Amino acid sequence: MCGFQYLYNGEDGYVVRCKNCGHYQIAFASFMLTLSQSEFQSFCELVKYKCNEPGYSLTEYSKSIILQTPAQGVFILLTKNEDSRLYQILEEADNEDKALALMSLFSS
Repeated sequence: MCGFQYLYNGEDGYVVRCKNCGHYQIAFASFMLTLSQSEFQSFCELVKYKCNEPGYSLTEYSKSIILQTPAQGVFILLTKNEDSRLYQILEEADNEDKALALMSLFSS
């Protein structure tokens, strides 16, 4: 059974990591993903890439940013603003994850 540790928790979603199996769960907008550590890192890179790619979105409010998930045939559609917010959330979660990892080195 998973025991989750919050890496980010806000009105717009959350990112947690299971203390037992190491899987990550991301909830944002109208989707929730459960990812392995390598899938989480790949997903973070994809969100960052799409966020920083100039002119990728058709308009600011169109759901034209497509994020592929590890599940075959499952994609996430976001607006430019949603992708930017998701990127911020994932950055905060990654920073918290790294800080917790550093703190665990000193508590061993």
